Amino acid sequence: MRKSGQLVDWNDDRGFGFIRDADGERYFIHIKSITRIATRPLIGDHLDFDVGTDKQGRPRALNARIRGANPAPSGAVRSRGLPPVANSQRFDPRPRLALGLFVLLGYDSALGLAPLWLGAAYLVLGAVSFGLYATDKHYAQTDQWRISETMLHSIDLGFGIIGGLLAQSRFRHKTAKPGFALLTRCLVGVHAFWLGGIAIGRIAPADLAGLLNLFG
Repeated sequence: MRKSGQLVDWNDDRGFGFIRDADGERYFIHIKSITRIATRPLIGDHLDFDVGTDKQGRPRALNARIRGANPAPSGAVRSRGLPPVANSQRFDPRPRLALGLFVLLGYDSALGLAPLWLGAAYLVLGAVSFGLYATDKHYAQTDQWRISETMLHSIDLGFGIIGGLLAQSRFRHKTAKPGFALLTRCLVGVHAFWLGGIAIGRIAPADLAGLLNLFG
């Protein structure tokens, strides 16, 4: 059955939202169910779609087409309001922030100011964080149960921040959410303060154990 409705809710970072038809019925819509267009969906768009159901029997929209939207050229899908060149050239500070933390860590380690376990913690948990972001990005694209933002931030706080920054930049994941980005920058500040404090001799790695004991 072919129906029409208006996009009343849309999460561009996660790639899904809801359409409401003239009778007030809501239909889940995923970005993969929308015909390729040169612009991203926006709340208020009017769509024509086929009615289907998900695995739980809930209504969802399939084979949707946004009225008035132009088909995208091969390999070109971009955000509304920005030309392709502007999108591709937007400055991303995350790789430089990751490099800065890595340099601080290397400095501390090279001078023997930081123990081996600290470098290993950043390496291992950085890899874990990178993998979690990659997995969550895949889940977002395939409409699966997501990894919580609390989990991602917790791993980044616990020495995974370098890998987390690189993953956000590599997969363009969680970069469009101001609140998430702000908290990520706060975590960068925490690690920079920590590693910088070690570098100038104001903080000892053993202080971390004492800090953790306060919460234990």
